[in-house]
Amino acid sequence: MDKNRVLDALHTLQSELSGANTLDDASRQSLLAITADIHRKLEADDDVPSEEGESLGGKLQDSILEFEAEHPQVTAAVNQVAAALANLGI
Repeated sequence: MDKNRVLDALHTLQSELSGANTLDDASRQSLLAITADIHRKLEADDDVPSEEGESLGGKLQDSILEFEAEHPQVTAAVNQVAAALANLGI
């Protein structure tokens, strides 16, 4: 999976976050911070997996557990990003 696909998944996640009216501000800000970190990691053009990248994937997985029941669309978008990162080795 290439970086463009990860960026597409991030865009989908950001759209879902914008439209999720029942999402509390703290959760929304947490996910937006993670997506910003992922953008920075991708812009660094670091093809070598790092602990930071693995940490970002872990943060996304934790977010999935928090949102699964109440926000299925956000969860699906987070899953897409996490899978894309895993396929890049991040």
